[in-house]
Amino acid sequence: MDARTRTIAERVVQKCETLIDRVEFVDQHFSEEILADRILRKAMYKEFQEAVEAAADICALVRRSLDSSAQDDYSNVDYLVEREIIPADLGRSLKEANGLRNRLAHEYDGINDRMAYISIAGLIEALREFPGVIPRWLQG
Repeated sequence: MDARTRTIAERVVQKCETLIDRVEFVDQHFSEEILADRILRKAMYKEFQEAVEAAADICALVRRSLDSSAQDDYSNVDYLVEREIIPADLGRSLKEANGLRNRLAHEYDGINDRMAYISIAGLIEALREFPGVIPRWLQG
């Protein structure tokens, strides 16, 4: 493995560790209690956002490892789906998670906490699954 690829692989490992850590937090604290507890809700949103950001970074790194310049988050996911590195359904979920991350981070038109709760419940499995589909040679 050349130095460039080794550096990318090291970053992928770091990002996978971050992703796994954030998903574990969500798994441990996810309950309807977040709807009534603002501090827990904000913590949950932050952990979810960081998990999605780690997944997006992994997509960009994998794309770079394939000698293609990383683009925006959605294009990077599409690139990996087109090359059959990640399954299409996982790609759709990653793009949906990225959209939710943007809504949570920027509070576009306010946040419907019940809808965010339902969405996170449905998307966390994709984030949990994602590290398992990363090419093994990039995971160190």
